[in-house]
Formats: sequence, structure tokens, C-alpha cells
Amino acid sequence: MNKISFYTCNDIEIVTGTGMHEFPYHSHNSYMAGAVLDGCGEFCIDKHFSILNKNDVYVVPSNTAMSMKPMHDFSYITICFKNDLANMLNKCEAKKYYYRNLGYILLNMSDNFQAKLIDENTFTNTLIKLLNLKVSNTPLQPKNSMITKAMQYINDNCAEKFDLERLAEEVFLSKYYLVRLFRREMGITPHQYYQQCKVRELRKMAPCFSQKNIAYELNFSTQSHMDSVFKKYMGITMKNYISSIEHK
Repeated sequence: MNKISFYTCNDIEIVTGTGMHEFPYHSHNSYMAGAVLDGCGEFCIDKHFSILNKNDVYVVPSNTAMSMKPMHDFSYITICFKNDLANMLNKCEAKKYYYRNLGYILLNMSDNFQAKLIDENTFTNTLIKLLNLKVSNTPLQPKNSMITKAMQYINDNCAEKFDLERLAEEVFLSKYYLVRLFRREMGITPHQYYQQCKVRELRKMAPCFSQKNIAYELNFSTQSHMDSVFKKYMGITMKNYISSIEHK
């Protein structure tokens, strides 16, 4: 059975889990570092493939395509850096996406952070030193401008029903070419990205509003449909997610 837990604190969220759900736990607008705690998996980050084993670490900059296929008994930890911390990390140059035998250090850093022995900035700066990230003098290269525009449109309209034809009109591409180009750049389809955006809004609203009101506001057909989408991407029901963050 898959198990997953969350620790959320301002601009950092730590997720630990066993088994797999709609991996990765990655909304494309966060910077992610993680480690394989047990088992192994086939990873692909920005078209770079690797087999990762216990104690190996992976890094996924914001808006970077990622996919993963678990092998054997699999457990993991991911640390998602959001907002200002994500912006800071994205200014650093990651020379590689995979690091061997650093997982136990990342796990120890996570434990110290959750025990409040280190703060968010110390955690982030320690990660930069651990992975030998260097501030880049070269500005990050933007994604294909049409994909950037499509992502922004989806972000702005994620509360509405998904309309691929309307999205294609916004970026002046055929819907078939848009899907192919989007998948090539982002590793997922426009509809999958749309669902990620919806789940991000769900997570913001879940502790504050009833599920019935959220389903209505975000244009889900039913509450059960909303919960199934949430569980697909988060590996946990909305009810259990709310419970997990209420007890932090």
C-alpha cells in the first residue's frame, strides 16, 4: 500500500512516501530535490536518463520535465522549494540532475529542519553547498515562447473547464502540434499541467473551505471526481491531506 506524509512550512514542503502515485510530486513551479530511501527507479529529467538506487539524490529545477518509473520496493523523500526560495535556487546552475550517495545527508538535513534546528534559508544554503550549485552569470534560457504563453493561460484559467481548442487559439498553434510541443518541453500534456494547476489551487483552498464549495469554484463535475484527481497527483485523499497538515 502506498503511504505518503507532508510537512509544510512557508516556502518549503517535505514529502515522504512509499510506493508510487502520479510521480513526481512536482507542480513545475517549485524547485525540487529528493532522494531514493529504498529500492530504485528509472528517472528522466530534461531528457537525461538514469537509474537511481538507495541514497541517490535527484534535482529538478522549476519548469523542467521529469518522469519516473519505480522498480522494486520504493520509498522516497522530496523537498519542494517554492516562491522566493525557488527563485533563488533557479539562479544557481545545476551542472547535473543526479548525485550519488548523498541521500542520507539530505534526509538528515530534512530531519533537522522539521525539528526546527535550522531555518528555511539555512536549509536552502546548505543544499546549495551540498550539491555544489553555483550562481550562474548567464540568465536562464526561457522555454519556447508559445509554451510559456500556454502555461500562463492555463495558470490563469485553471478554475475553468479545460478547452484544448481555445488554448491552441491563444498560442496560434494547432491543438495537435501544441500537445506534441508541450509534452516535448514539459514532459506532460497541457491537460496534465492543467490538472496540476487545479491540484495546487485545491491544496490552497482545502483547509479553508468545504469540499462542496471547492468543487463548485473549480468546476469539478462532482466531489468524488475532485477527490480522485487530488489523490492521483498527491497520493492521498483530500480528507487525509487536511488532517495531516492540521496536526503539524
